[in-house]
Amino acid sequence: MPANSDTTPSRVLAVNVSQRWSEVEKGTSSEADVVLGDWSPWRGGSTSKMLFDPDEIAVVVACRRGQAMAVYDVVPNDEGRRWDWVGNGPRRRIVFYGQPSSRYDATRSAPAPTWKRGEGTPVKLLDLDVLLEGTAPPDNSARHVVLGEAVVRSDGGRRLTVSVPPGYSVTVHTRTDPADRSN
Repeated sequence: MPANSDTTPSRVLAVNVSQRWSEVEKGTSSEADVVLGDWSPWRGGSTSKMLFDPDEIAVVVACRRGQAMAVYDVVPNDEGRRWDWVGNGPRRRIVFYGQPSSRYDATRSAPAPTWKRGEGTPVKLLDLDVLLEGTAPPDNSARHVVLGEAVVRSDGGRRLTVSVPPGYSVTVHTRTDPADRSN
């Protein structure tokens, strides 16, 4: 079993918070408790085969109805631990230590993994390079639109940022200003 080794964190744990997000909205649980809270690392009903190595998790993304609700970087606590076991017995769960991510905050605007009704596990593993880098704008002047798997964000001025998953290409055409056309 993993034991907080020197593994370089390079994975994202997408967690389904649909059942618990109302606790955040009501104020009965903190966002961090719901996002970083006890997650089962076990594959299916196993108590010996792990679905993921907690030492590889760099970021936890809270997903609800296809939207990323929160993004947390997994960081060491005061004792240098990035996660701990909670509970007793063979079906122990994992709780991560983390803080809201400024590096991947733009991911909150992007489509998130979804779960089908009855799907057995509330977690999914992703590669770190699928997250959108960059911070969200400080005010509401910025706008964004999701087109398929791309996110186009406007800063309210003359700047557009386009984020696409790995493997996609982007072509940009600058239109001619109608006032500059001479006929």
